[in-house]
Amino acid sequence: MSEKISNPINEDGEISYQNILVAVDESKEATKAFKVALDLAKKFDASLLIVSYLNTATLEAFKTFTPSIHNIRAELANRVNVLKKMAQSEGVKDVKSITGEDSPGSAIIEKVIPKYHCDLIVCGATGTSKLDRYLIGIGSQSSYIARLAPCSVFIVR
Repeated sequence: MSEKISNPINEDGEISYQNILVAVDESKEATKAFKVALDLAKKFDASLLIVSYLNTATLEAFKTFTPSIHNIRAELANRVNVLKKMAQSEGVKDVKSITGEDSPGSAIIEKVIPKYHCDLIVCGATGTSKLDRYLIGIGSQSSYIARLAPCSVFIVR
């Protein structure tokens, strides 16, 4: 990915993204967001970064309820690997992935964007991970990203 956030408007005045980040979880809207990001990456011959974080706000509480957290971590990694292979098979030349445990919105803004310099973030309007299904009170990460991102954000419904 490029060294700095690029201007998505080229010399001809047309939009041209180079580094696209897609935030994914298990929600239907994240699946739609991935399809949009994949189409845009192909259209603009852009790099695609697939990002998925287990929300640590729920993770600590979840650890006290069940030992299956290891299975959830493995499912997360597997899901992201499947998406990565799908993007590669669709012709996206530069596909990277990141998984981890953190607050998804703040990790994307504070850790991922400074390192990978994306010029577009694609995410679902709402998300639902397995952890979120077990616990109440999970807020929308997409609104956090939209407010604080230093680049364009495409929110998919």
